Formats: sequence, C-alpha cells, structure tokens
Amino acid sequence: MPTHASGNSAQQPQQAQPQQRPPSVMLLVPSGDLMHSQCTYALAMAMSNLVAHGVSVAATFETSSVIAIARRNLVDHFMRSNCEFAWWVDSDMMFPIDAPIRLLNRGVPLVGCNYRKRYFPNPHFTAMNGKPGNVTEYKTTDQSPEMERVDCIPHGMMMVHRSVYQRIPAPHYLFEYDAKLNVEVGEDYYFCQKARQNGIDVWCDNALSRQIAHIGIMNYDHNLSQCVKGVQDGIIQVPSKPATTAS
Repeated sequence: MPTHASGNSAQQPQQAQPQQRPPSVMLLVPSGDLMHSQCTYALAMAMSNLVAHGVSVAATFETSSVIAIARRNLVDHFMRSNCEFAWWVDSDMMFPIDAPIRLLNRGVPLVGCNYRKRYFPNPHFTAMNGKPGNVTEYKTTDQSPEMERVDCIPHGMMMVHRSVYQRIPAPHYLFEYDAKLNVEVGEDYYFCQKARQNGIDVWCDNALSRQIAHIGIMNYDHNLSQCVKGVQDGIIQVPSKPATTAS
C-alpha cells in the first residue's frame, strides 16, 4: 500500500495510475567505464526480487562521459519499450534488495532518494530546495518524515512513471548555464524543475534514503556511520585546527 507523505505538505501524494496487474520496470543505468562491484551485486539481487514479486523487468545501460546525453538516450530506450516505470540507478550506489519494490509501493509518479555527495570532509546532501543561485540543502536525518516533497532530488535512486516523460516536453535532461548568476544548472535540477512546472510533485523517500549509500573512498550513508568509524579506528585522519594564541 502507498505510504502517505508528511512534512511540508498537507496534501495527499499524487497517485500513479492504478495497477490492475504487477507493474513493469526498466532499469536505467548511466555510467562511465566503471560499475562498482557493490552496486552490481545490489542490482542483481534487487532485479531478482522484482521478478519474485511478479514484476516484469528489463534493463538498459548507457556509457557516456556526458551524463545529460546518457540520461536522454536512456529515456529514449525506455519510451520505446512497453515498461511502465523507469528505475534509475547510478553505478556507484548501494541499496537494499527491496529498494525498487518500496519505491513502487509509494504510489506516486516521481519519487527518489536523498544521498550524500562523495566529497570528504564536506559530503553535503544532494537533494535541495530553492532556485539556482539560492538553494538550500535538504537533509535526511533519523527524524525526517518518511516522505516529503522537495524541489530537486538526484537520480542515483529514483522511480519515474512513464506518464511523467509523456507530460514533460523533451528534452528531459539538459545542463544549463545561467549567465546572470554564473552558475551551472545540473540535469537533475533541470528535470525536477520541468516536472514541477508541469504539475508533478517531486517526492523524497527519506525512509529508504536512510538505507542507501554513495560509494566512494567509503560508503557515504545518511549519518556518515562508516566515516565516523573510520575516524575512531584511525583509518581516516581529520586535520586538527591550529591552536590560537591570545593577542
């Protein structure tokens, strides 16, 4: 059953079209030359679990050095299929076996996870609220509601219903440069902005976000548990602040 959202909206989440039969899902993975082994294992387990739940599955991968082009090509593959949902997974993500089932069960056309960037020692979250030049980091904590609307969610772990791409005019993914603000607008923000302009809510699944990780020199999870342990064990060295002297 879909989980009702809470947090910054009193409205019910928009419901995807009712399913009279198990849905069909196409896995979309943009990547460079590398697929992390942890991600590959998680994908194999999750796809097997989808099949065990009666879900029809397909998969397509796109290798490109330009992420916006890779995403556009993957959408083309998806729209030529008869699959109902696009399950986006980046090649450097870790997630539980039931991740796609849980995203499907949210019952909304567009839902994704929030995760940290792989920047140490400042691994900020990737979801955000606001407009280019004036954005606020959206943080997922242990106290965050299960579901909450946001302005932008990254595509590393996202489920999108076919109707979203039918409703948003192409191109769905672009890098844009705002000369006035001197900022680059990434393809994730571009897509989410277009979705909201066309009346589609962007939902963050905080419950699942607390169980995924971004693979880097360590697995960056929502509370940086692996980082904390690394510091405690002396594996990660954090520079100490220089001592100050009284003037």
